[in-house]
Amino acid sequence: MREPEKDLSAIRVAWPASLEFLVMTLVILADALFLARLGTDVLAGMGVSVTVFRFFYEAFLGIGVASTTVVAQAIGAHNRDLAERGAAQAISLALLVGVAAGGVGALLAPTAMRLMGVGGLAGEAGATYMRINLLASPLYAVALTGGGVLKGAGDTRTPMMFTLIASIFKVMLNVVFIYGKLGFPAMGVAGAALATLLAYGLNTLLIMGKLRAGFDGISIRLRSFSPDGELLKRIVSLSWPVAVERMVMRFGFIFYVRIISSLGIVALAANTVAVRLESIFITVGFGFTIAATTLVGQAVGRGDLTAAREKAYESLRFAVITMTSLTVILILLRNLAVGMFGPEESVRSLATVCVVIGAFELPALGMLFTFAGASRGAGDTLSPMLVAAVGTFVFRLPLVYLLGVHFGLGLEGIWYGTLIDWIGRATLMWLIFRSGKWRKKAFVEEGEKAET
Repeated sequence: MREPEKDLSAIRVAWPASLEFLVMTLVILADALFLARLGTDVLAGMGVSVTVFRFFYEAFLGIGVASTTVVAQAIGAHNRDLAERGAAQAISLALLVGVAAGGVGALLAPTAMRLMGVGGLAGEAGATYMRINLLASPLYAVALTGGGVLKGAGDTRTPMMFTLIASIFKVMLNVVFIYGKLGFPAMGVAGAALATLLAYGLNTLLIMGKLRAGFDGISIRLRSFSPDGELLKRIVSLSWPVAVERMVMRFGFIFYVRIISSLGIVALAANTVAVRLESIFITVGFGFTIAATTLVGQAVGRGDLTAAREKAYESLRFAVITMTSLTVILILLRNLAVGMFGPEESVRSLATVCVVIGAFELPALGMLFTFAGASRGAGDTLSPMLVAAVGTFVFRLPLVYLLGVHFGLGLEGIWYGTLIDWIGRATLMWLIFRSGKWRKKAFVEEGEKAET
């Protein structure tokens, strides 16, 4: 017999996920604030480093998304054995890819900074920060995927709490390692990255402990990790489009930062400040991505496509209202927020203008994130990838070059180009979801659904 359906609302699922992503972003912001005290060159190097090393992270971010879809649909179909095995296979895959991506990235860190046109103290600081963060990749990959498993079951609070605990631990270690407290030497940028590595380790232990202890009637046991080629193949088919999507987006962002670095250290530092501030508000929208993925995935798993569509639009309503409100807040707080970094006046004025432009991106991002999450929850991970490719190569790259360089608008022109890009992507994603393509992409097969 089927178990009673859980009535999960979009806001109930979204807010802990939004808070989790916000905490993760604040941790990077904390690094920027701590390292800003070491000088503009160190801040600029750290900003470029984050842009580059997260390109390597994209290789396993797709597995985290796939784990949410797999578990959501399996639970919707009341097949907890499939949920357990799917979760374990996804975690195993994440560990392997995390080791590979992290190892390659760590070796290429100095070369990557040179290719980005950053040398001297900024290049040295960025390479150090990048290398240590990439060595933490396997831990981050497992924690991310394990958290995705819990989110697929509708539990976004536990990953949020674990992330909060690990982040507090990370900030405490920042003080100790960066400036040299409690008998430790002052390690500067290396200390910030080392603190991140240890925090990821703590988060991984907490997540794996929870999965072993059990959630929603499921416990990830050792036998679940026995290789299952067919199931692993299905998980990879969900994962690779997300990984490619994220890599394409990261490539576009790297190109964007490369152009900015050619504008000089002031533009680079101003962009680092503006991106860090905007990202705080953007991460709230990620919660609605998780909500749409989970709720649509569970509805598709039980074969209720009407409910799946309704949950997508429920998530959209909350996302647009929330992100529009944040647009107003960010504009009102722009001077105070930029001032937290204590930048030079030239950096301050340029960063403030970019923050205002970025604020107007938020409603479009809420729409894009929601429909992309809904499509992934239904099993259609290919459409968001195609939208990312169109956005990067048709919208972002041409617009960033034309407005920022060709027409001489500098950093402001580059940010106007990204605003147009996000609006175009959101519109395309809405049109694709509206077409109903997602209805034919379910991960769970008919024979895997529990009997009524």
